[in-house]
Amino acid sequence: MKDTARVVVIGGGAVGTSILYHLALAGVTDTLLLERNELTSGSTWHAAGNIPTYATSWLGMRAGNYGWSTYKDLAEKVGSAITYRHTSAFWPAHTPERMDLFHHLCGISESAGFDLQMLSPSEMDKMHPFWHPDESVLGGILDPYEGDIDPSQLTQALAKGARDLGAQVERFAPVKAIDRTASGEWLVTCAKGTVKAEIVINAGGFYGRKISEMAGLPAPVVTLEHQYLVTEPLKALEDHADLFPLVRDPEIRFYLRRERNAFLVGSYAHDGRAAWEEDGPPDDFAHQLFPDSVEDILDVLEATMVHVPLLGEAGAQRFVNGPIAYAPDALPLVGPAAGAPNFYQATGVQVGITHSAAIGKAMAEWITAGETEWDLSAWDPRRFGDWTTQDYAHSRASQHYDLQYAIPFPHRNMQRGRPVLCTPLFERLKDQGAVMGQIAGWERAFWFETDAIKDNGDADLSFHHEPWQDAVAQECKTLARSVGVMDHGGFTKYDLRGPGAEAFLSSVLCGGVPKPGRVRLSYMLTPKGHIWSEATVARLAGDRFLLCGPTLADLRDFDWLNTHLPAEGVTLSRGYKHDAALMVMGPKSREVLAPLTDADLSAAAAPWLSVAEITLAGFPVTAMRVSYVGELGWELHLASEHLVAVYDTIMTRVNEVGGCQFGSYALNAMRIEKGYHGWGSDFGTEYTLYDAGLGRFANMNKGEFIGRDAVERQSGEEANWEWIGLEISDDSPEPLASDPILKDGEWIGYVTSASQGYRTGTHCVLAYIKRGSLGMGADCTVRVLGQPRKARRHNPHVYDPDNLKMKA
Repeated sequence: MKDTARVVVIGGGAVGTSILYHLALAGVTDTLLLERNELTSGSTWHAAGNIPTYATSWLGMRAGNYGWSTYKDLAEKVGSAITYRHTSAFWPAHTPERMDLFHHLCGISESAGFDLQMLSPSEMDKMHPFWHPDESVLGGILDPYEGDIDPSQLTQALAKGARDLGAQVERFAPVKAIDRTASGEWLVTCAKGTVKAEIVINAGGFYGRKISEMAGLPAPVVTLEHQYLVTEPLKALEDHADLFPLVRDPEIRFYLRRERNAFLVGSYAHDGRAAWEEDGPPDDFAHQLFPDSVEDILDVLEATMVHVPLLGEAGAQRFVNGPIAYAPDALPLVGPAAGAPNFYQATGVQVGITHSAAIGKAMAEWITAGETEWDLSAWDPRRFGDWTTQDYAHSRASQHYDLQYAIPFPHRNMQRGRPVLCTPLFERLKDQGAVMGQIAGWERAFWFETDAIKDNGDADLSFHHEPWQDAVAQECKTLARSVGVMDHGGFTKYDLRGPGAEAFLSSVLCGGVPKPGRVRLSYMLTPKGHIWSEATVARLAGDRFLLCGPTLADLRDFDWLNTHLPAEGVTLSRGYKHDAALMVMGPKSREVLAPLTDADLSAAAAPWLSVAEITLAGFPVTAMRVSYVGELGWELHLASEHLVAVYDTIMTRVNEVGGCQFGSYALNAMRIEKGYHGWGSDFGTEYTLYDAGLGRFANMNKGEFIGRDAVERQSGEEANWEWIGLEISDDSPEPLASDPILKDGEWIGYVTSASQGYRTGTHCVLAYIKRGSLGMGADCTVRVLGQPRKARRHNPHVYDPDNLKMKA
């Protein structure tokens, strides 16, 4: 075994070998893959091998489509046989809500450049010789790209392709330790020796948590059981040699396809069962299965036979109940590990055969270019922090398994494993009717119940009107008339100080650095000039700054800033002494706050975009005159131990002037009505400042900053996209992300955010369109749940476009 390598990949399943192969294709061949047993001995060898492109997001669809397009001719490229069958697949719908979802997914696929299609029951009946609809089937959706592949052959082919290009693979080399040298390299010790590496990639599947812990890093990977059965051979299948589609019925919760002359039937119709909850997988678990759990699938089989009567003639040849890796939100953990330069996670991949190709692509891009073509923030492992205990991970992953085929309503409020992180106001807010939700582990009020509007949990879920919208409308209107208060737990904050702080900020932000006592919004860019994240920068003194950013990007952005931190002259700390935050917003916010402080809160002394350290209600507060809702208001940053006292004092005044409390749903609705970008929805690493309409934030006169050369080049070119506002004039449900926008029947763009504008009565949509495809004031159509809705382009800043209210 070699003793040095640029990259060490740990794990020899489909994900690990795909990474090795894609690195080799990119010219990175000083690589070594370490596998504890034989290649494919983990989850890969027993996987069903389906490659769906059906997904509920752009990223999921891209991953699936990249998978099948990469693997369909891999055997020929690398000279290694792979059994691959391109069959297509369809999903029947038994409820109107499922039909709504399928129409939406067809819209996502259109926006993403793919081709999911709606089907009638009779069309599905004609496509499949052994599946038949009944009166409960309303329609369905076709995935024309799906197929199934032999997972072991796939993995061996990927390994061969990588080896042929110069990569090395060591089997039967279980990793024992991972250490970091003082100079930053990694020492990976396995049964065959120690290798020094610049980069380590954890592709350990259900061993991913153990491998990560060897490096001193958390990874909330849990192992669940997943079972399918293969029937005995059937004469009817032997006589019918033609391919036919795989069937996934999300209401009955089964998938069914041909496996030679038998059927393979899998099911998610039970709660997820965690394996090895305490200590993780044993060291010697390879090519093994769990005991059969026949009762899990019997009820599903009975319901399936209604549509596939031939199943009733077949006995079970074998059950396959094997380990499957899950993250707490059922999305992969893919990308840089928090606080560990050159350590990457590629684990917790629930659909490893499907996503393995995309993960290999992404890893090769990170290592060769420093950034990826696609925005992978939804898969970034840094979305989970120290708060993600194993108990939480097991509880939440098990629930997601049970919800695998459930309709992904946008406002499903998951309950298991909570609460984890709470502000001191948690119980008080619940007692006052707050319907709490979780954001990056933090409990935050989503909305407040009223005397007439109560939370009924999942019973209220819909793509159409939900009761909380009426409560949120009241919150927004009351705030606009008077004042509203929000406890914003988990606000991302960084404390930056030192004589080099200003120069450092100027180098990592594209905008200028504010003067003392002032606040400025700015953006971090990648070297290629794409938007990494945003930061609200408050300058507390000449050499002292408070940076605030997106809650879900806390660890991710901290890593980014740390990566560029100079060796001296600057200190950067995650968190801030004033760790809590209250938002006090609305035209009466000054009236509420002014009597509680000796500080001058007048517009002249405390103008918009200013910051001051004051005493409020007897306690020290960092008061920022900013507003994400478009009203006069303050963000009050204070210590958690003072939060209750300050809150009580403020709420006494709020109640006197007829104000209210508001939650995250109202905050989001108002920021959309105001036309403010949201990280992860309206901007990210796939967009330039000019795509997103943020070119004004680049200060090209201040000197060098990350991405400056790219921005300068982009400023002389026509951007690909325009970020715009639309008003839907038809009566319509709220559009969902990626819903298509059409002009004269042709696709021109897609929705990023949408909400009723409760203060203006305007149905507001934020969107990207192909540049030049729709003029201001021009009409277009937004396809919502499959139905065309009339819309017109307008200024995205619907509410108070001149910012007069905030400047008041």
